[in-house]
Formats: sequence, structure tokens, C-alpha cells
Amino acid sequence: MFSKEIVAGVIYCLIPFQIISALASERPIIRAAVAAEFKNGLHTRYLQYIADQLGMDISIITVPFARRMLEVTKGNLDIIVGLHYSDERANKLIYIYPAYEKLSFRFFSLNDNANKIKNYDDLTGKVIGVIRGAKYYSPFEQDSSLNKYPLQSLNGGIEMLLHNRIDLFIHYEESTVALLKSFRLKNKITKTNYQPIHNINHYIAISSKSPLVAKKQQLQAIIEKAVEQQDFLNIRVNYQKEKAEEF
Repeated sequence: MFSKEIVAGVIYCLIPFQIISALASERPIIRAAVAAEFKNGLHTRYLQYIADQLGMDISIITVPFARRMLEVTKGNLDIIVGLHYSDERANKLIYIYPAYEKLSFRFFSLNDNANKIKNYDDLTGKVIGVIRGAKYYSPFEQDSSLNKYPLQSLNGGIEMLLHNRIDLFIHYEESTVALLKSFRLKNKITKTNYQPIHNINHYIAISSKSPLVAKKQQLQAIIEKAVEQQDFLNIRVNYQKEKAEEF
């Protein structure tokens, strides 16, 4: 017998793709996947939001990213979130526009130290908090001369900064500013004077072989409304606040 785990209203199924496809033909269900370490994370919440807006159930399995891409392309999975745009991927998948997230990397420090970081060279000699496993803009990511301190989470970075254990940290502006505001820390932590010019767009895409193709226009309307209402940003901020309480 195959095992199932119910997590936050989502069914996680350890079932081969072929069997999932057969079961999906018997009921209106979206087939999706996330990385194993993030099954309770943001991607799961985004997928559940989309399923709720469509009025459909969703089955989420845990699969590494490369395999996820393959299975969506083959039609064994219906949908994938967290995609950057590329022409190669657009030839295989159907992107849903607009981007559901537009994020900007920014450096944050204590207010009194913000003007000490006026250019990229001022990062030298500073202890910079970076989220473990996160991908940043190339010049910074590839610079091995900088002192980068691995963080478990954004909340950990905020705590370490407040206790002067790091000099600054880098994270998405949109969610960090909202989180600092909710924690009433805007008078203590702010963006540094120097900032990279770098933005990331995250898209949702569906398989060209999925029944969701018939719902493409509905999906686009859902994403447009959600972006206008900042629903995905609110999901991200609420998730980080929950993680902060755990921290």
C-alpha cells in the first residue's frame, strides 16, 4: 500500500507518476511537486492557493527540481511554480503571465550603519548574512573574497543583526520590508546606501499536456488579481512570520 501524509490540507502522495496519472483521470485534481525539504514551505502554499482559486483538489509529491521539470514537460505533473523565464523552457511549457512574484535583492543593516555601505567595495571586511542554499545575483555570489555567514532563515538574520553578530544581510526587499514593518523594526534596520540593481521574476507554468491548458485564461486572471491584491506577497510574509515564531 502506498503511504499518504496530510499536511496543511494538502495530500502528499508517495506514488509513482504512472499511477498518479491514472488516478488523476478519475477526479478533478491538480498534480504538482515540490522539493522534499520544502514540502511545508512557500511553494506548497502557492500551489494550494492556486488550487483553491480554481476550485480543485491538489496532490503534491516531493521531487527534485530537475525531475519536476521533466515530469511537467512529459505531462505527468500539471503545474510548477518558482520558474525563471527562459526561451528553452517556454518552448516546452506554457508560462502563465504576469510573473506572480517580482523580487529585488537588497542589503540591510542597522540604521546607524546604513551609510557605511556606499558602494560594492564597502562590503569587503564586513560579515554578510546569506540564507543557506539561496541563489543571489552572480557578481556577489561568485565573489569568494567576501565574508559570507550562512543563515538558516531571514528571521535568523534579523536576530543576528540586532545582536551585532553580523554587519548586514541580503534578502528580498519586498518580503523583508514587510516583515520588518510587522515586527516594528523599521526604526532599527534599513536598506544600506549601496544596493545591487538586480530583480527576479518568478512564474507559474503548466504542462502543454495537462487538462489545465483549458483553464489557461482563468489561471491568468487568477494571477493578475493575486498580484494586484498582493496575495502572494502576503503568503510569503505570513509564512516568514510563522517561521519567526518558531525561531
